[in-house]
Formats: sequence, structure tokens, C-alpha cells
Amino acid sequence: MAGGGGSIEVTPHDIAIIVGAIGLVGAIVISMFALPMRIDFDEAAGVVDARSVRVGILGSNDEIQISAVAVCTNDSQPCAIQSVRVLNEAGENVASGSQGEVSGDTFTISIDVEEGGNYDIEMTGTGVHEVQVKVVRQLPIQFLLPIFSLILLVWGVWRRLQEPESGDRDIDEAIAGE
Repeated sequence: MAGGGGSIEVTPHDIAIIVGAIGLVGAIVISMFALPMRIDFDEAAGVVDARSVRVGILGSNDEIQISAVAVCTNDSQPCAIQSVRVLNEAGENVASGSQGEVSGDTFTISIDVEEGGNYDIEMTGTGVHEVQVKVVRQLPIQFLLPIFSLILLVWGVWRRLQEPESGDRDIDEAIAGE
């Protein structure tokens, strides 16, 4: 080391505790960013590319769920979603939905996507809406990181508890070095 001291041995289970905790906290923080977004159809001339999603990972048949809630402040201004289209990478219409799913100020639609790939969700409407796009996956790959992190964390803590010594080696070595 630059200060002339020696290095202290770090065990694999200590690293597993750190990596597991960071991965678990990171997965929780990432899930908090899946909030609805506010879209003003009037500013975008009625047509908006709401979101891009990737579906069909590992050959699964996934479902895209789109929900919207009207946030119109002016009662005289119409506030409605006319249609939703799912476009593939080439710009071709793969699936669509229309006003049949509207219930009061809310709009919900579920679209099954047979093929995997990147898809753009295009919406047509008037007014201001809070739109949320979810992908319901047949294979729940979004849980792989939290599960792996939890396993690392539990293994690291369990392994740490199996050590016969009562104190912390790092602290014991630092005290003995004085």
C-alpha cells in the first residue's frame, strides 16, 4: 500500500454481502422509476409516441398493458384517447385498440404480442393524460436481479455467521498492529 501498511484479507462472503445489498437496493430504486408519464396530446398535434418496449425475450409471448387517466383541467376541452397502435421496428402496425376500452376518464387496453422484438406504442387523443405502459412477461425476467442479489446477501450473511471467531478480523488486526 502507498502508506507502507499491509493489506487486509477480504473474504468472498463479505464481498457477496456488499454486492447483494447494492443489487437489492438498486432493483428497488429502479422499480420506483416506473411511474406514469404525463402526455399532452394537444401540444403533439394529437399523435404521440408514448413508449418503446422490448418483448418476447427468450421466446416468450408477452402482453402489453396500457392504461391512461384523463387529467383535463378545462371542462370545455375534450379529453379522450381515440386509438392505440403498436408498431414494430419496421413501422408496421402489429396491434391496435380503439375507444371501446374507454370507461369514463380512464382508458385500459391489453395487447398480446406474438413475436419478440422492439415495439413502439403510438397513441392518438386529445387533452392531457397520465399514461402507464406495462409489459406482463410470460417469463418474469425482471425478478432475476432481485432474486440473485437476495441469494448473494443471504449466503454472505449465513457464511459470515458460520465463522468461529467472535470479533471482526479487520478491527482485531488494526488493534494488534498498534
